[in-house]
Amino acid sequence: MFDLGMMPPVTLGDTIRLSIPCRNGSGVATAPDSAPAWSAYLLNGGDDSAIDTGTLSGSDADSKTGFRTGDAAITGGNGFAAGNIYKFLYTYEISSTEYNMTETMLVQ
Repeated sequence: MFDLGMMPPVTLGDTIRLSIPCRNGSGVATAPDSAPAWSAYLLNGGDDSAIDTGTLSGSDADSKTGFRTGDAAITGGNGFAAGNIYKFLYTYEISSTEYNMTETMLVQ
């Protein structure tokens, strides 16, 4: 699993752009078999259940192989709250092999 690190703090109520570079087992940028999925988990005090889920684009963004983007609404209605830290898990397959990436976010 590859960790993308910490994204800049996000304000509750914002819609943010998620983006990942899909890579194969050799680290080469590769288009996934289908649109990558994402799940968000509360890190400080949460359980193992995703609070929100979605998918990224099914096609390359900006003509860059394997670069996928999508939006996430960081709202209370979607389970987010100010002062909490969340982990985003991105999952995709290339040639039927599953790959994962993570990214951390603080909501203000």
